[in-house]
Amino acid sequence: MKGKRHPLLIYRQVHRQRRTLFLLAALILLGLYVAIVWPVFDPALLATVWNALPNYDIMLLVLSILFFLVFLYKLVAPRLTYVQCTDKNVRIQTPFFPVFLSYRRIVDTRPHQWGRVYPPEKRARRQRRMLEQIAGGEVIVLDLKGWPMPLGWLKLWIPDVMFSPDGAGLVLWVTDWMALNRELRDFRDRRRDALAGPKPAASVYSRVRK
Repeated sequence: MKGKRHPLLIYRQVHRQRRTLFLLAALILLGLYVAIVWPVFDPALLATVWNALPNYDIMLLVLSILFFLVFLYKLVAPRLTYVQCTDKNVRIQTPFFPVFLSYRRIVDTRPHQWGRVYPPEKRARRQRRMLEQIAGGEVIVLDLKGWPMPLGWLKLWIPDVMFSPDGAGLVLWVTDWMALNRELRDFRDRRRDALAGPKPAASVYSRVRK
């Protein structure tokens, strides 16, 4: 049994930054490449500018492709990320691979706001512009007692603002935080009951007393 897939909205906010800039850079470099390969300017002028740098046109094309690939990644990556409860664990889907959190690692779940999780005095400089736009957004904080893999490795794929300021939990920003919070509690209780095993049958004496 699996719960609903809740898109992780923070990835949209993170990958929106500089996305248009990468597309613009790719188009400018591609335009320069086209101007060199199929000259639209005076050939003598182009020769003066580019002859000192052999194969520079190929470099422009390669850089243009790289910048465009980064733009595509920033466009597609947010659509691939979500959080989902399953019978055995919580799945945090990053753009490249899933991270599974067992329910035993979850100490507590609590609703909060971005502005309270990351108050202005605790924000890194690179975080301020992004978090100021969503300071009133409701989030779910997972207090954890351990990580399924090294924290340094996780931070390569998970935005730093998804980690609580004390580094001991995850901050999940989704559209319907109440539904996610309810699912987390329900699946966690269900998993605990399954691990505890079936309850012992009541004795004959206790049944008679009832």
